[in-house]
Amino acid sequence: MVCASSAFVGYSYYENQVLINTTSHLLGNYNSNYVIQNLQGSVVNTWVSWNLAQGQVLHVDIVNEADLPEDKINAIKDAILSNGTVSVDNSLINEGPSGTSSIRYKGWDGALANLGDDPNAKFYIPQNFDITEDNNGAGDIVITLTNDENPDGLSGYTKSIADGNQVLKSQITIYVASTLSDAQLSAITRHEFGHALGLAHSTDPEDVMHATIQTDYPYISGCDIAAIKGLYEGNDRSQVSC
Repeated sequence: MVCASSAFVGYSYYENQVLINTTSHLLGNYNSNYVIQNLQGSVVNTWVSWNLAQGQVLHVDIVNEADLPEDKINAIKDAILSNGTVSVDNSLINEGPSGTSSIRYKGWDGALANLGDDPNAKFYIPQNFDITEDNNGAGDIVITLTNDENPDGLSGYTKSIADGNQVLKSQITIYVASTLSDAQLSAITRHEFGHALGLAHSTDPEDVMHATIQTDYPYISGCDIAAIKGLYEGNDRSQVSC
């Protein structure tokens, strides 16, 4: 898709559209306006960053319009707050020979935990996330769960409001949420939260930030982390090779 942006009262809107076919694959098609090219020999494009004070908390509100049960909400929270990792044989993700492995992260909190002392960082890399269920949607990042269908058949949609190269607010919508499994909700959240933090798409089909989530390991990769690192070092709209 073509990257779309428009000006409104001095601000810019960056929109990410997501389409998932939940019947043909674990996560099916997952298309977006952003174009990030990933990993391990590929190029990752970044977009705009948050400009936070050192140690500042990003407040995340979950608006549960779909009335999902607590286990589903926990799957969404874990995709942000988990410190867990998964060791994946590189042969399964086309990154190396059998017997070698890569570490991928289950949640953004764990993925970003080691970036706090980056001496080259121009902007504080978000690491403190406070998640609440609040239908007022007043948080910095708002995740709305709805059972409505998107008229274009999209399953997810992210809109970030930016002033210059600074993100002011991000709004994520997950459609037909009650039809999604815990695994699907987690993977969608990882992908969309990556956009909210400033990433676009990867061209690596085995990466969670690829426009079509088709990997069996939809976790946060080392190259996603490298792209965040480069972005918050001031390389906005950069390309990060891994």
